[in-house]
Amino acid sequence: MPATIFEDLSQVAERVRRFTVHVGGAGRAGGAGVIWRSGGLIVTNAHVVGWASGRVRFFDGRVAEARVGARDPRLDLALLEADPQDLPAAPIADSDRLRAGELVLAVGSPYGHAGAAAVGVVHAAADRRWVQADVKLAPGNSGGPLADAEGRVIGINTMVAHGVALAVPSNIVERFVERGGKPAHRLGVTVEPVNAAGFGLLILEVEPKSPAKSAGLQVGDILTGSGGRRFQAPFDLALSLEIRGGVVELDILRGGRRASCEVSFDLPAVGADVA
Repeated sequence: MPATIFEDLSQVAERVRRFTVHVGGAGRAGGAGVIWRSGGLIVTNAHVVGWASGRVRFFDGRVAEARVGARDPRLDLALLEADPQDLPAAPIADSDRLRAGELVLAVGSPYGHAGAAAVGVVHAAADRRWVQADVKLAPGNSGGPLADAEGRVIGINTMVAHGVALAVPSNIVERFVERGGKPAHRLGVTVEPVNAAGFGLLILEVEPKSPAKSAGLQVGDILTGSGGRRFQAPFDLALSLEIRGGVVELDILRGGRRASCEVSFDLPAVGADVA
């Protein structure tokens, strides 16, 4: 690989670091965040922060108190509000345009080392619930940016599953920010994670007059995926509601048999409650 490529990546990493912050959290290492708006609005993962205020450290060394403005564990996203007003906001790319094989860069605070960068490629981009990349993430990368080769944010790093890094796509994050952190749809179920020949969400309760009730979902059904794509984590249900618009096709197990149903949403509300 030509040396100029490494030089270019080094310059991109430096730009990405400028809009990446270290977020103090419940864990020893904390996590990372992305300056989404120059007025002090920062995006991170919900699992990085609780509802209490905390501290963020910027690229230039400044430390500020940050208030939790919104937090949605279903999407694993949170909005922080910091006082500085002259912050370098991240450029945001269209995550729907991603293709497998594209070069990506993750920046965060792995094991507390703020500003550390890791390089990889997009593993799969067909499932718009996640940006999947073979980039190495570690504790402290959560909430930080996954950027393309031009330094534009394409996702928020969230977790690792089966050795693949998963990031919430930037388009979903942008809609979350535009809503002020309010969830998009209310399915009207309470669920808990189970192992049903793979990850699934067992329905414990179906609310009367809810979209789930109208679609015929029942207590005891296990939600296994959406549109033929398996769920991997509790967030997948909320992410599916985000990308499918007014109609969502859910895959279920009922009495050991596989089935599917379409759920229609007439009014925007909140996602499923995870017990």
